[in-house]
Amino acid sequence: MSEFNPVLHQATRLRIMVFLVNSRVAAVTTVRDALGLTDGNLAGHLQRLETEGYVTSRRALRRLRFEVEVAITAEGNAALVEYVRALRSMIAPVEEAPR
Repeated sequence: MSEFNPVLHQATRLRIMVFLVNSRVAAVTTVRDALGLTDGNLAGHLQRLETEGYVTSRRALRRLRFEVEVAITAEGNAALVEYVRALRSMIAPVEEAPR
């Protein structure tokens, strides 16, 4: 059985990464609102993802004010693809089991 990436195996971080793989770049407030997270909870998870090199953040000028944007990195995308592959290989026997 494949090992799961411990960073992505945490449910909230997985949800953040799936959101970002679909949008590529998003304002932190957009991610927060879409996933129903608090500012502090999101900040902690983003910090862990950024430490791993899975996301980057930067300040961007939007509508005459600065917002923090977060983007998935190539390394983050690859890690997510590998995580999903490992998950699929684990659940394949369940899907193929007779009912």
